[in-house]
Amino acid sequence: MSCTLTQALQDWTVDQRNRRRALSPATIASYSDAWHAFMQWAAANNRHTTQALQARDFAAWINTLGHLADGSVQTYSHGVIAICKYLADRGLLGCEISLIQMHIGDALPRIVPSRAPDVADLRRLVSFYETGLAAGTPHSKPERDRLSALRNNALLHLLFSSACRISEILAIDISEIRGDHGAVAARVSVVGKGNKRRTVFVRPHARSAIEAYLLARRASFPAATALFISHGPRSPGHRLNRIAAWNVVTHAALTLADTVERDGRPHEAALLRTTTPHTFRHFVAMWLLNEGVQLSEVSAILGHANTRITEQYYARHTDERLAEVHDQFAADPLPRGAP
Repeated sequence: MSCTLTQALQDWTVDQRNRRRALSPATIASYSDAWHAFMQWAAANNRHTTQALQARDFAAWINTLGHLADGSVQTYSHGVIAICKYLADRGLLGCEISLIQMHIGDALPRIVPSRAPDVADLRRLVSFYETGLAAGTPHSKPERDRLSALRNNALLHLLFSSACRISEILAIDISEIRGDHGAVAARVSVVGKGNKRRTVFVRPHARSAIEAYLLARRASFPAATALFISHGPRSPGHRLNRIAAWNVVTHAALTLADTVERDGRPHEAALLRTTTPHTFRHFVAMWLLNEGVQLSEVSAILGHANTRITEQYYARHTDERLAEVHDQFAADPLPRGAP
């Protein structure tokens, strides 16, 4: 049995979309791009059907992708292998899938496993906007500025509490974070990568900040459904966008960095200047691991597909933690004269 490479892609795409647990649309699109790139090479080398393909063809194709970043080459290889597995299961390939995997593996660039960047201690940053709120009476500022300060404070506290991606937080509606009793719930369900839903946890400090914000805005925006909204003149009441959320975090981080540098801590200031919403996710993961939380538990909190991702990206320990473990468990010398 055989089919054209174009027909192979069409059949695989239809099969994926009909599966109960299909790949995400973004992954399907990425794998399709990879197969299109392979088809261009195959056409130039007189390979027009699936039966005409040979295992070494895939290595030859990989070797032509030198213009791409190593990570992109890896992604392309995953897509082509996935479609080849589909074809092999249906007897449409002229060679063994194991040989294809072997040849691709030999041709792929060797990538050093990535690691999360070093991050600042965010325990001070999370309360940055509370200073402005405590500076005066509730009505000492224009209403829009007061609501924005309350929102910004709630946003930082939720990032710090939940280890969510910023896109996950911005998608939350008020109805999803309210419990049956009407108060902000300790748990909320979010949709992460690959449209996978998971539970994240809202600690008391974050619940208090969110309650204060929602209570203050209730009179001005009674119909707004999103948890975090804009209070500006252009789109009041609309869901806060990603750029605005980034600005909330980076403004706080850059301002605090200036203060920290004046206090004589330039390294901490430099780390703060690289802080983004995603840095909170890194901080929570590293903090939990250094506190001795199990890798599988941290992986579940982050919503990773498996613990290998968590281990590769986050499993490194601070010098303080390593010194504590070494001091606690390292052997002591025996007393002189001991048997």
